[in-house]
Amino acid sequence: MLYFVQDNKIHRFPVPKRCGCIRKNEPLRDTIPHDTEECVYCMRFWPGEDR
Repeated sequence: MLYFVQDNKIHRFPVPKRCGCIRKNEPLRDTIPHDTEECVYCMRFWPGEDR
C-alpha cells in the first residue's frame, strides 16, 4: 500500500472516495512517518468495506 503526507496527515493512495483529499505531487511512500496524524477517512475501516 502506498501513502502520501499532506497538511501533516497521512493518506492512502489511491485516495478512497469518502476522503476529499487530492494529491498534488506529494511523494509516494511505503512507510508511515511517526510525526504525522492519520486521516480518519483514509486510514480507518468503515462498515461494509472490504479489507
